[in-house]
Amino acid sequence: MVLSEKEIWNSYLFEYNHDGTSWSFEIPARSEQEARERVGKLTYARYVGEIKLTVPTRYGIAARLACWANNLFR
Repeated sequence: MVLSEKEIWNSYLFEYNHDGTSWSFEIPARSEQEARERVGKLTYARYVGEIKLTVPTRYGIAARLACWANNLFR
């Protein structure tokens, strides 16, 4: 995962159990240590909404503008 021209960020996978089922999620970070530190901060996380759609960046500015316009008229 590349978040900037200068730094390469990797995706680190974490796992937890809930209601008898194993779940996993990924954390972007520059190192395993940073990923573990980020997971430690999750106790301070707050709910901000539900993701309904993810638009890949390869679709460019047109897709972002279309999403922005759609959200504007809701």
